[in-house]
Amino acid sequence: MLKGKKGIVAFTVGALLVVAIAYGGYISSQSPASDRQLAASGDPGAKLRITLDPQNFQGNVREAYEVAEKDPALLAQLHCYCGCDKTDGHKNLLDCFRDTHGSTCAICCGEARDAESMASRGMAIEQIRDALRARYSHGS
Repeated sequence: MLKGKKGIVAFTVGALLVVAIAYGGYISSQSPASDRQLAASGDPGAKLRITLDPQNFQGNVREAYEVAEKDPALLAQLHCYCGCDKTDGHKNLLDCFRDTHGSTCAICCGEARDAESMASRGMAIEQIRDALRARYSHGS
């Protein structure tokens, strides 16, 4: 067993190595390559289910991530009006919940929660799109 400064250095290097390996595994699980692997798994809906865990958030943000997890097909059909299509390359509202963007954007969370509410009342997707556009297209 190493003693003194050599022991402390060895322990610190070992601990940093463990953290680096764990962090690398987390990053790779969040990467686009991981998305492609899941999509290639043969399940056509696999890519639609890739969202962050709602349990990582609280309040309205958690509710929005729960909507994304529960009904990704709904959000994939909707445009996000916060401008993330231009700034982050998002293609639809679901993309906001694939990363942490949705957790910091009231527009994304509002749209997701409103869309789920309207869908649960039986509104057609075209009506939901129109309602979201009317409410959020001006940044409010």
